[in-house]
Amino acid sequence: MTGTDVAAGQLGRRGAKLGSGGQAHIHELPEFSLPDVPGPLVYKQYKPGKAPKHGMGAIINLRSRLASEPAKLARLDIATTWPVRQVVDDDGAVLGLILRRIPESFIEHVRLPSGDVGIKPREAQFLFIPPDRALRLGTPAPSPAERLTVCRDFAATLAFLHGELGVAFGDVNARNAVFRLGADPTVMFVDCDAVRKVSEVARQLNAPDWEPPEGPDVLNRATDLYKLGLFVLRCLTPGPFSSVNRDPGEADAVLDAAGRTLLAAALQDDPAGRPSAGDWERYLRHALGEPLGPPTLDRVAPDRTIVAAGEPLTISWTAGEAATVEATGAGIAATSVPGTAGTGTIALRPARTGRIAVTARNRLGSVTVLTEPVAVFDVPSFDDLPVLMPRLDLPRLAPAQLPAVGRVLPEFPRGAPVPLPPMAHAVAAWTEPDFPVTPVPVVLPVPPPVLGPVPPDLTTFFAAPAAVEDPAADQEVHP
Repeated sequence: MTGTDVAAGQLGRRGAKLGSGGQAHIHELPEFSLPDVPGPLVYKQYKPGKAPKHGMGAIINLRSRLASEPAKLARLDIATTWPVRQVVDDDGAVLGLILRRIPESFIEHVRLPSGDVGIKPREAQFLFIPPDRALRLGTPAPSPAERLTVCRDFAATLAFLHGELGVAFGDVNARNAVFRLGADPTVMFVDCDAVRKVSEVARQLNAPDWEPPEGPDVLNRATDLYKLGLFVLRCLTPGPFSSVNRDPGEADAVLDAAGRTLLAAALQDDPAGRPSAGDWERYLRHALGEPLGPPTLDRVAPDRTIVAAGEPLTISWTAGEAATVEATGAGIAATSVPGTAGTGTIALRPARTGRIAVTARNRLGSVTVLTEPVAVFDVPSFDDLPVLMPRLDLPRLAPAQLPAVGRVLPEFPRGAPVPLPPMAHAVAAWTEPDFPVTPVPVVLPVPPPVLGPVPPDLTTFFAAPAAVEDPAADQEVHP
């Protein structure tokens, strides 16, 4: 018996049966505990002929070697029900495995036809059914963000197994993973019996509808990646036939261009072209707006280094994994903008000369870069100022005695009327009209007032000449 083995007699009284499958029964172990394994334990007792031929000692030892790396050990225990011991009989034959019990948050309470309430693990297959049917069955219907989060943790667990432990999970299917929702959605791998080192190719039948193109009995890292693609496709596109769906085009409506490229590559026949679980984890984290590490600031550039006080200054930036980007400095109100786009600008109105600090932040850390000095100068103002005017005493001036203009101007000439010649009267007689003409009165404008002496009266000058008496006219002429 090795350090990974436990004799059946050491288990004590077995508790209630928690479940049963094609290979084993699951029992509580209320009287058994292990110093290096936190929480309650269960006993997975194999049915006759179903125990692994070569045992699980090598897989159990992988966990034991993580004792010096507590963070990795805790991650393994949170993400899987990893076997912690194997139960053997007196001859050393494997009878079953000791596992950590699935936490309550992954258990579904269902009402049985008898009216009793039963419990069962919330298996990943419930993620594939239509949401309206899930509600009728009393099972939770995840939101799109919760589905992305479950897929993220599914990929992260496979990435951890492939990278940190160097193993392939092997039997990836809808019943070998359980999930929870709520404030911390996640997924847990169970039934880790098919785990093998990455370098090994196990010959074991795959679950129905999860067979990879390599064949129905091949389990390795490449088949893990193919089944990861199937899980993402089916989890994000629940529907009547989602559990057998293999068409990546069905997810076009829920994935962007990068996601569609990853999914098409994951479900191709060529194992070498499938994206890694780490590729999927990074993509899904970005889809959820989550950072993969502390932020970086690759470029910070103000558009000018001299600016008038109160005038705008624009800082361009390029950052990686940043949730927010903030600018602060002397005489500057702290200004923050979202950093998820990876590049952008911040508009400021500096009031004093100095450097501006630009800081990128996310929940994993922060980084700050100072700009070159920015000179701020004041612009002269042109405000009107009240000025007292001096008092001026004006001299008193006596009125001037101006001479009368009329006294100095010469008298207007006056002339005697000039009589018209006799012929003018004859012409006037011939030009009289044959019909009476009503004379039209002519209104002459009022002459302007005359300043100074009154001008001479010109009416007599322009009056019609008086008739000249002809002495001969009164004399009778007799022939």
